[in-house]
Amino acid sequence: MIEDFDRRISEFEKLLQKMATEITSGVIFERLLPMDLWRKAEESVTTLRSLTERLTESMLVLKPEMTPTIERRFRAVLQPLDEFKEILFRKSDNPMENSRLALEQLRKAVMGASDLLQLAKGIRGDPSRGIMEVIRLKEVSKTKEYLASIPVPEVIHLRFINLRKQLENLRFHMSNLERALGETRMHIAMVQDELAKFRPSQPEGVTERPKVGVEAEKPEAEEEKVEEPTLLRKDKQSALPEF
Repeated sequence: MIEDFDRRISEFEKLLQKMATEITSGVIFERLLPMDLWRKAEESVTTLRSLTERLTESMLVLKPEMTPTIERRFRAVLQPLDEFKEILFRKSDNPMENSRLALEQLRKAVMGASDLLQLAKGIRGDPSRGIMEVIRLKEVSKTKEYLASIPVPEVIHLRFINLRKQLENLRFHMSNLERALGETRMHIAMVQDELAKFRPSQPEGVTERPKVGVEAEKPEAEEEKVEEPTLLRKDKQSALPEF
């Protein structure tokens, strides 16, 4: 859409330059008889009318909110063109006067076309955002349809299928590994809980020191010493001979 609009603007501008040159250089001038003037201007006038219609159509699509202005500029081109042809084909006792009047209408049409061209360039620089979004989505849709219609060679297609299967197998194995890892962690936690149950409990603040060397080998009888009663010790002392 935008490319077509750019092309129409370019063609329209070139035609206006050509017609302005023909008028100013004297190729088209009022001293020609009406039919001679028409023959020289017919191709340019017909082309200008056609380009004006196509350019206006694009402008209305790209900037619908400016429809009144666009239509006014459009009529400012077509009405003088219609008058130009009508005057040249009008019967008159003074044909040269018809040529002069017709040429005035042609100049007016060229001036109106110049204004239309400026409006078209302005719309090209600032089209409606909503319309541009619609055009963009339409172009994206066409691109997708085109890509989907491109035939894929059989070998490449088979490679894609094989690659997809390999990816699916890889996902399956990764899922199994993750499941096995989760079960292993659960078993480790269970074993740790069971080991904690077999640890002997000790009173708080008491730490048992391990026995080492000779101390560890002493029999219990040596460790426990029984003291004699006090009275027995005194009797033994009194029974000793005096010197």
